Amino acid sequence: MYNSKITLSQLKQVLYHLEHYLNRFKTCLGPGNRRYIQTLMVLVNSFKWILLSEKDDTSHVIVSMTINEFLFSLDIDNINLVKLQHYIKQSKIIYKVTGYGNKLQSLEIEDSLRIGRQNQNLQGSAISGFQALVDILFSLSNNDPDGRMIVSKQQLSCQVEEGYLKFVMLSADKIFSEILDEVHAIVLTGGTLQPVEETRMRLFPRLLSNKIHFFSCNHIVPPENILPISVSRGPSGIDFDFSYSSRSSPSMMDELGRFLCNLVTVVPEGIVCFFSSFEYERKVYEAWRASGILEKICKRKKIFREPKSNTDIEDVLKEYKETILKCENASRDDPGPHGALFLAVVGGKVSEGINFSDGMGRCIVMVGLPYPSPSDVELMERIKYIDKINEPPSHSFAKPLSNMVYENNSTKSGFYVLRSCKHQGK
Repeated sequence: MYNSKITLSQLKQVLYHLEHYLNRFKTCLGPGNRRYIQTLMVLVNSFKWILLSEKDDTSHVIVSMTINEFLFSLDIDNINLVKLQHYIKQSKIIYKVTGYGNKLQSLEIEDSLRIGRQNQNLQGSAISGFQALVDILFSLSNNDPDGRMIVSKQQLSCQVEEGYLKFVMLSADKIFSEILDEVHAIVLTGGTLQPVEETRMRLFPRLLSNKIHFFSCNHIVPPENILPISVSRGPSGIDFDFSYSSRSSPSMMDELGRFLCNLVTVVPEGIVCFFSSFEYERKVYEAWRASGILEKICKRKKIFREPKSNTDIEDVLKEYKETILKCENASRDDPGPHGALFLAVVGGKVSEGINFSDGMGRCIVMVGLPYPSPSDVELMERIKYIDKINEPPSHSFAKPLSNMVYENNSTKSGFYVLRSCKHQGK
């Protein structure tokens, strides 16, 4: 499903580059070029405005809009987005603007090392910021019923993530129908396509079930090499309850810490522990630090945490792997930590495509079931859309597909975690 997202910092970044480029070359640019660049600046300023506009009743606003509601609310419905996308593609304006911006920043580095460090971060994200803007503009060209714009104006004070705009594609039928009309067959491959009925409803709702042929391979690790254990009670006898209302209690987080303290003493090499969200992982980590549990774990294994930034994940994984390799060559009698504990997040970079083979993943811990929050705006929109296209007859007692979608989010998360173990190994 095609989604796109742009953050407030990316919008500020893009506007910075556009303003400096236009000020420098406005006398050299033709009327058409100036008009398109100014149109881009109008759009970016409009997107910034909706994210920065304050509400008196709450400090955390996440709202959903149709495409037309979003365009009309910003008074940008009169802009021809298709022509603007064509201009961006043909003129390669993204590379021209960012190229000049990077050159300007390199000159500022000579004046101040402090400013240079800040600007180097801007350089690294300039192209990605512009690409995010192009993706949003492309998304706004979809049919009004096909998707929703999610506007997150401000995160809670305890959260790190900033405000953002996100387009959520509800129906890919239009995109895939164009392909279906021109080809004999389509092959979809992946590790998380199940449940197949949900995939069919979201991609090919008009295609009959008997037209779809499903083939599934067994997991690369044989069943006898996997020992799944459900742990319902901690070392102190406290029942584990990781529901949303109970998981953040100090007693529950401490009991989880004591459980891992015991685990790191018996499991060699690497352990990967998955949490339901970055926010919950942060809460648990801070609670362990305050209670002294973190110090106890560090005596046995070095702790690594999954970063939010995709640019940092490679360095963290490299250091984690090096720690495991050192552990394999070391004696159990050597002082100091033996192995490592990696704290990861379901749906993050680590859970989707990273191979924890052999010693890197001797034990995988899943903290609770990562059910999405029932109040999640994106989930609510998906469920409403599926209910609309799949209204059962009044006499039917069949389970609503929307309930299946909610439950399947947790099932897919399980597939993500299992994909971490992809080596028969040693």
